[in-house]
Amino acid sequence: MQLTAHIKEAADGCLTVGVIEFPLLAVQAKNVSEIPAAVSESAAVLTGRPVSDFDVSVRY
Repeated sequence: MQLTAHIKEAADGCLTVGVIEFPLLAVQAKNVSEIPAAVSESAAVLTGRPVSDFDVSVRY
């Protein structure tokens, strides 16, 4: 499943990221390279699907 993540806020060394396909899902990451894994893991918990089912692209 393709997910599109976008940075909502960057403050105090932390990025808050939203996901277009899951509007209520918000994750935090310390840097941009951590975003795909953080989003995939959170989406897996939310849906009960394996992490490998998610392909995350980050929109800046």
